[in-house]
Amino acid sequence: MIDKRELDQLFAQYGWPMDSREWPVLETVFTADATFTIAITGGDTIGPIEGRDAIVDFCSTTVNAQTDQRRHVITNVRVEREEGGVAVATAILTLVVVENGRLEVKSSGLYRTEVVEDAGALRFRSMHLTLDLPF
Repeated sequence: MIDKRELDQLFAQYGWPMDSREWPVLETVFTADATFTIAITGGDTIGPIEGRDAIVDFCSTTVNAQTDQRRHVITNVRVEREEGGVAVATAILTLVVVENGRLEVKSSGLYRTEVVEDAGALRFRSMHLTLDLPF
């Protein structure tokens, strides 16, 4: 059974480097064979991006090109179900952006993930993010 505190920490370990640009931290949250997809409601779908290295490369390239300061506020983390060593976990994203002295909520969305134990730690095996607005 997934420990809720460990799951909260996993989502925090994912969100932190997206805001701080500490990319080695992001490497720790995905399995080597993970997949990552972003679907924008009424718009484009990015991915699936396959493999931890490709995911970190995509995230770091995208974030490093942004000139604003973003904060990923991840809440309502919950486990939908667990079976066969895989937990399906969801969470809500509120993406807050500061630029030119102005604060705005840029987007919100839903994470749907598969979480597994890998080398003694919880990691995302898949992550699908549905955004309500472009990021």
